[in-house]
Amino acid sequence: MENMKVNMSIFFLLLISVACKPKTDLYLERGLDILSNTKEVNFNIYKEITINKIGVIRDQKEGIKTLVFKLDEDTSKEAFNNDNIFGVRVWIIDDNKNKRIENWDFKPKLIQVNKYKYITKEIKIKEDQIKKMKIYMFQEIENKKHKIGDSLMLNKVNTYND
Repeated sequence: MENMKVNMSIFFLLLISVACKPKTDLYLERGLDILSNTKEVNFNIYKEITINKIGVIRDQKEGIKTLVFKLDEDTSKEAFNNDNIFGVRVWIIDDNKNKRIENWDFKPKLIQVNKYKYITKEIKIKEDQIKKMKIYMFQEIENKKHKIGDSLMLNKVNTYND
């Protein structure tokens, strides 16, 4: 009887720990395979940095959206020069049909979850779709952007996934 109580306690602790895990972590652990809004791109953006998939994870419970770039498994931390900046330019149409352009530039940081490698960026957007997205890398020299590598242009990127 005592063994059964211990086993039940362990089971409920495991259940609670999995249920409390942020949604972003669950998608990253699985390689984005269950994320419904991913786009398969397989695009070499710069040198040894290849983006395989792009998606947006919306965690309603946490109230955040995360732009996720799943990278090729061979990508190394050495491929990221401290001077390089990841440029993301988006064209958005809001509910009132007003158009706006936003830049979500950031210093990329390679993260690894299980065998998967990612670059992530928390984004502030209430709309459920981005009309157009341009992704590129650049260096800032004398306060000016100098593009390096190639650019990727995507149409209709959904920012919801449930």
